[in-house]
Amino acid sequence: MSPKPIAPNPSIARLIEEGFEIEIKHQHLLVHSIPYLNQAGELTLGTLTCPYTEMGEQDTRPNDHTFWLRGEHPHMASGQPMHHVVNHSNQQTLFDQFVGHHYLSNKADDQPPGNFYDKVTHYHTLFVSQARVKFPNADGRTNVVHAQRDENSVFKYPDTASSRAGITAITQRLEVTKVAIVGVGGTGGYILDLIAKTPVREIHLFDQDDFEAHNAFRAPGAASFDELRAKMKKVEYFKEAYDPMRWGIVPHPYHLDKSNLHELDGFDFVFIAVDRGSARRALTDYLCQVNVPFIDVGMGITRIEDEVGAPSLLGKCRVTLATADKHDHLGRSLDFQDDDQEALYRSNIQVADMNAINAAIAVLRWKQHMSFYLDQELAHSLNFTINLQSLARSERGAPVENA
Repeated sequence: MSPKPIAPNPSIARLIEEGFEIEIKHQHLLVHSIPYLNQAGELTLGTLTCPYTEMGEQDTRPNDHTFWLRGEHPHMASGQPMHHVVNHSNQQTLFDQFVGHHYLSNKADDQPPGNFYDKVTHYHTLFVSQARVKFPNADGRTNVVHAQRDENSVFKYPDTASSRAGITAITQRLEVTKVAIVGVGGTGGYILDLIAKTPVREIHLFDQDDFEAHNAFRAPGAASFDELRAKMKKVEYFKEAYDPMRWGIVPHPYHLDKSNLHELDGFDFVFIAVDRGSARRALTDYLCQVNVPFIDVGMGITRIEDEVGAPSLLGKCRVTLATADKHDHLGRSLDFQDDDQEALYRSNIQVADMNAINAAIAVLRWKQHMSFYLDQELAHSLNFTINLQSLARSERGAPVENA
């Protein structure tokens, strides 16, 4: 017999030791083979599930006292429905086609559970006590062993935000295989920061430049002086920066040009965050040719003076989406001219906020494209102007059926 897997959480370890069928999947605790009576008085088995947070060997407290039950409606030995346990039966998809059929809400001694062991055994007792009236040997402690880690997760610790909010099934829409970010300077770095917190399996970074002091002031997080002295490539710096959180960040310390654009073949999506029009044209033309959807971002900062000569900065940023079905707007939306090497936004380090806004709009638009967020406007080009505090849509795609 295979040895039982190690479960650092004391409650989970105790449940496994006592023979419960415990599984951790998509930041949810699953307890399989819970016996109870159905409407016909027959013995049936169901699965209990609830959001689960694990913090190493700490015995964490559950979010609340509720469970979802996958299975038939549970009944008492008398034949009456267990209304004191079932709050409602409005089924809900919790994750990965896992449907909870009945929402359970019952407290032991009118107190919330202090740990997951108490929570599981309370509901087990509620169901088994009724089942044993007719089936004396009914027991959920089967000693069947399940894997205790979600081996498919890209994260090194659980995404408890999704499970707590009950949006794990929606978050799974972002589980694509490969996304590329071409250019991880100011805006590209913030795109990475947001995409790294989604379940994309691989995030490929393309940039040949070194990570220098001026980059540190336009990048998420805080680089140490030792990291700056190391003269790391930008892509290597960002890989190490996000390594404590997740797997799957793949650095490519070189630029993409006509000789190697084929490396983007087969990507699910590409973010383009380059500042040269000629590079933008080569990338967008190729991605349209191979039908890889992408978002191109652009930003401009201009120094202006008011009527008394006081200087200030005028900032604009753009986000443009292109898909296999809609890319005829690129010639109207994108600037294919090479910028001045001394463009103000490159040399001025105090524009990280504009980089972050540009990246946030881009990632929001990608999430709409992936049906994570509702998309009613189908905008394919958006322009934000700081002085007007305005986000304007300049291109709109055709309606998509069943979107």
